[in-house]
Amino acid sequence: VLEDEEAARYVHGIGIHWYLDFIGPIQDTVVPTHELFPDYFILATEACIGAHFWERDVILGCWERGNQYSHSILTNLNHFVAGWIDWNLALDLEGGPNWVKNYVDSPVIVDASEGVFYKQPMFYHMGHFSKFIPEGSQRVGLVATKAAAKTELEYAAFLRPDGAVAVVVLNRSLQNITFGLADSAGLIAAVAPASSIQTYLWQRP
Repeated sequence: VLEDEEAARYVHGIGIHWYLDFIGPIQDTVVPTHELFPDYFILATEACIGAHFWERDVILGCWERGNQYSHSILTNLNHFVAGWIDWNLALDLEGGPNWVKNYVDSPVIVDASEGVFYKQPMFYHMGHFSKFIPEGSQRVGLVATKAAAKTELEYAAFLRPDGAVAVVVLNRSLQNITFGLADSAGLIAAVAPASSIQTYLWQRP
């Protein structure tokens, strides 16, 4: 479509899903797409956990699923993707309703019989991005030292419209990892606890 000059006039961006990310690395899929069509934004338009036949549908309180969300979001944002959208805002305890019984997990699970809902770890992981990276933010480069590059930390940095810097740091490993953040404003010495996500926010001078 985008190679057709007339048809391309009606296209503003490219939508992608995450379901086969474990087969096709982003460097072999999204990056070449951006290089071919750099004038079109790329948006991750659908993601959910529990869609594959080997996965359980709903697992209440599963922090590993939160880690999976943040890993995907960070990977996408670091490779030309402008945003990331979950498929479901809220589902019931079964992972539905769904007319084809395609039950999956969700950041919010509702128990209608008890009149309660559960905010899952995925909900809080997504909050590190939706709360601290507002519309109009620009991803900026983050240069890792040799020591930091050898760790299992995942991260992305953003310059916000209000002039502040936000850095999201994900540690999916089972070990605490010591690291530092430095720019013209100064140095932050920090520790990323095992299996954690953190966001650092500061105002640049």
